[in-house]
Amino acid sequence: MLGDSAHSRLVGTLKVALPLAALALLSTLFLLSRGRPPESALPYAQVDIDTLLRDPRLTAPTYSGVTREGDEVIFSAETAFPGAPETGTGARAVAPLLRLIGPAGTETRVEAQEARIDPAAQLLVLTGEVRVQTADGYRIASARVQASLDRSRMESPGAVTAEGPQGTIAAGGFTLTRGDAPGQEVLVFNGGVKLLYRPGAPLPAPSPSP
Repeated sequence: MLGDSAHSRLVGTLKVALPLAALALLSTLFLLSRGRPPESALPYAQVDIDTLLRDPRLTAPTYSGVTREGDEVIFSAETAFPGAPETGTGARAVAPLLRLIGPAGTETRVEAQEARIDPAAQLLVLTGEVRVQTADGYRIASARVQASLDRSRMESPGAVTAEGPQGTIAAGGFTLTRGDAPGQEVLVFNGGVKLLYRPGAPLPAPSPSP
């Protein structure tokens, strides 16, 4: 009987002590939470919101269209920032990729560090270590490449270097357009062209006489 009485007293004590301990712990948690100012609860979220309000942007945007010559144009980027129409400033994109896919499935790719849209001239201007991979196997490096937004045409107004089937090429610029045959590319280097011919490579076809 004595053991039963001690057990009953212990159970009764725990019934009171445990809820009180739980309340004490909850009170401590609430006191600690009230000690932090509300604005510090999500500091990173607040910074992101302020940044987005001050400098709106799009993440991983993609644009697609078709040129007059029938090429599919696919433009994507890591981030894009809207332009300011009132000042004539076009949109800006970071880490852009331009794909020009011909009707026959041939593809030319252009990668750069940054791109801007010139709405007045209907041009996409890619800058900063621009790399062009043509469907004919040419790899071209330039500091600036301009691509038309409505035509199958791109060009570099400055110095370029290229690796192609014939060897290494250095030139003052290049122009890439579509030929008459389906999927045909017409790549023209200009401005003091220098070719370091690779032995065994096919010689370039002669230009047609005027």
